[in-house]
Amino acid sequence: MKEIKDKLQKQYNNIINLFNPDNDSPKLLHRRHYTLKKKEDEELLTGAIVITLILIILISTIYYFMIFAPQQEELENLKQEKINTVNTLLSSDESHNKEALIAEIESKNTIDELNSLNVESMIHPILKNSLINQLNEYKDKYNRVEVITANSSDIMNINNATNYINSRDSTTLSTISIKTVDSVIIPLSVNRKQAASGFLTVSDTVDIYKTSQITGELSSENEENTTETNLTEENITSSKIVGGSTVVSILRSKDSGNIEQNMELSQSPKNRNLSQSSTLDIQQIIASKASGTFDEKQIKILLDKYGVRLSDYERTSNVGELDVEYIIMVEVPRDSVETLIQNMDNIILTIPTYDAPSWVKL
Repeated sequence: MKEIKDKLQKQYNNIINLFNPDNDSPKLLHRRHYTLKKKEDEELLTGAIVITLILIILISTIYYFMIFAPQQEELENLKQEKINTVNTLLSSDESHNKEALIAEIESKNTIDELNSLNVESMIHPILKNSLINQLNEYKDKYNRVEVITANSSDIMNINNATNYINSRDSTTLSTISIKTVDSVIIPLSVNRKQAASGFLTVSDTVDIYKTSQITGELSSENEENTTETNLTEENITSSKIVGGSTVVSILRSKDSGNIEQNMELSQSPKNRNLSQSSTLDIQQIIASKASGTFDEKQIKILLDKYGVRLSDYERTSNVGELDVEYIIMVEVPRDSVETLIQNMDNIILTIPTYDAPSWVKL
């Protein structure tokens, strides 16, 4: 009986020792518990690392697509926009100015840096100085050049051309080219309205425009909205053909040279009325002068600038012949002759204020 009791006590002590953590002897349960706990810690650490990596990737992806990529796209678009501006405005630049500006644009790394870069203000002095240098290179013996813009050609003296260039922005300057004057003298058959009201004199400067009539269709509905009626709308547009053209000569129609004069005289005491009429034909006098019939001194006062004086009197008196026809010889660039001939009935001669006659008071 005692032996059985001792065995049970020993077995009990062994079981207690197995669950005693302070016991350094190998214990199966202690080792299993430690192994399980270590495995759980490793799994927990691995899970934390995986979650952290997922969060980092997720945040990085969101930052890239929501912030970084749009900023980079905006930055590249703004760079390309400014580069396109440089290429457009300096398309004919033969120096290294264009490459230098593009390199400066490419060097900017933020949108603020690019926004602070005013490309047009940097290009303006380049274009202006280039054109002004060309003025002296291409001027003719009369100290003039032909200034070609997007829509017209202007013959200008150097001073007017310089002022014109100095007053234009970069976009306009990029469309201007300078060349030596290559002009012809062309006759323009115009009425008084077309001929700047007929107040032109030889050596005056004129700009020449053409007018175009554009017809469009409009549709309208009646009150019941059942039928449509096609209507036409006419719009008149104008565009400049040439500028700075010099008037070489003016021919006024023959009718202006027919002068009729009627005089009535009363005589007393017999109350007699006397009438006298006279007719003067300037054209016949000119023909007589050409044939040598009349003395030069006798008709010089009458004929000398008769048409100019007549126009001046009409201008100052505000009374004149409105249906007068003119043939005006003007100097124009050779390239514009075909356009002028094709639009002879639709041209208007205007007087530019920068070179207006002395009687123009602004």
